[in-house]
Amino acid sequence: MLTDILRIIKKANEYYDRALKIKPNFLNALINLSQLKEKLNLNNEAIEILKIALKHYPEDYFLHYVVATIYQFIGDFKNSHLHFEKSLSINPNATEIYRLMSMTKKFKENDKDFEIYKTKLKDKNLNEVKKMHLYFALGKAFDDIKDFNNSFSNYKKANDIKDKLLKYNFKTENQTFSNLKKNFEIKSNNLSLDINYDKKIIFIIGMPRSGTSLIEQVLSAHEEVVGAGELTFFTEAIYKEFFINSDEFDSSSISSDKLKRIQKYYIDKINEFDYSEKYIVDKAPLNFKWAGFIKKIFPNSYIINCNRDPMDICWSNYKQNYSSSNLAFAYNLKNLAQYYNLYTEYMTFWQNVLGERNLLNIKYETFTENFEEGVKKLLDFCDLKWSLRCVEFYKSKNSVSTASLAQVRQPIYKTSVASWKNYSEYLGDLKSFIKK
Repeated sequence: MLTDILRIIKKANEYYDRALKIKPNFLNALINLSQLKEKLNLNNEAIEILKIALKHYPEDYFLHYVVATIYQFIGDFKNSHLHFEKSLSINPNATEIYRLMSMTKKFKENDKDFEIYKTKLKDKNLNEVKKMHLYFALGKAFDDIKDFNNSFSNYKKANDIKDKLLKYNFKTENQTFSNLKKNFEIKSNNLSLDINYDKKIIFIIGMPRSGTSLIEQVLSAHEEVVGAGELTFFTEAIYKEFFINSDEFDSSSISSDKLKRIQKYYIDKINEFDYSEKYIVDKAPLNFKWAGFIKKIFPNSYIINCNRDPMDICWSNYKQNYSSSNLAFAYNLKNLAQYYNLYTEYMTFWQNVLGERNLLNIKYETFTENFEEGVKKLLDFCDLKWSLRCVEFYKSKNSVSTASLAQVRQPIYKTSVASWKNYSEYLGDLKSFIKK
């Protein structure tokens, strides 16, 4: 977990340096040190370390894979593809690479990769998970050439495998929200904490695929702002204080002491990054569940809720393969609709608790249609001065490791709006279960 990495990051860096002084070509140390650098957004340093490793190990499959992913994170897709292809030439069964490459490639009719993917799927030695990556890649490829029938067929095969693997259910989610509604307003009315912290935190929340990465990139392009990515700290602290046996949420015991412990835990974790910027962006979408806690614990923070057409959100989630098990709802259309409904209930509740002034709601379609006006409103809400860099966010070399890593490297575009309509005939469950 990211927390574990941060807890030992300084010591780890020291140990890797010591190991490399003894053995400069120690592959594991070089790879691990480069990944530590990437976590700190020191991407150039990470790449230089990996170039040293490549001199010693030019035929190592995993080394090329790591190099490719870091190039992908910083938007250098040409070098990313070169190293992914090298990695595949060494280990042809690494089907995850096909999926990762498909994310940043625009497929054309008669593309050779179609036959490569199809041929690979005939390999009897491939397990279901390896096939799943190929199905996701084919779904993206057929979408690019507007063959929506084949695209959906492959996306569904991929999602069915992942859904069967994760077996998601709503028991904990429903219990958590029910418990919150019962206790939060009553218990926490007078518990807003003082804060002695020289940084200002911007929390970006919402459903995954609702525009959260775009808003983070716009803000982190500002001179006073750093994007910290999808931090797990707030949810970890909430779990430590309010969850029983990791799956039963109990908010009946909200107290000033518990909130102070959450505040301290979060600040201690942030301080390990040693950011110099005045503002820090925490873009963990599922923090929407804790919006009221955020404002009580960090009264000078800024909360930005991103939303978008629900059909676009749910369909966009269905096309992704997430690494986090927290997003296990994303592989079943009915589950996606129900989760979106739960999100809207949360946000209605928090809007009533927090009021208009404490929560900025951004609608993706409106923001992209009137982009400069939207940026100005966003910066004003966060008490930030105007910066042209925010409008030209796509020029930034910040690391982006989310599913939006290709989109945020482009100027504002609107082609993703209402893209679900291409698949309308297959999305009956979404249409039936989403509450408009």
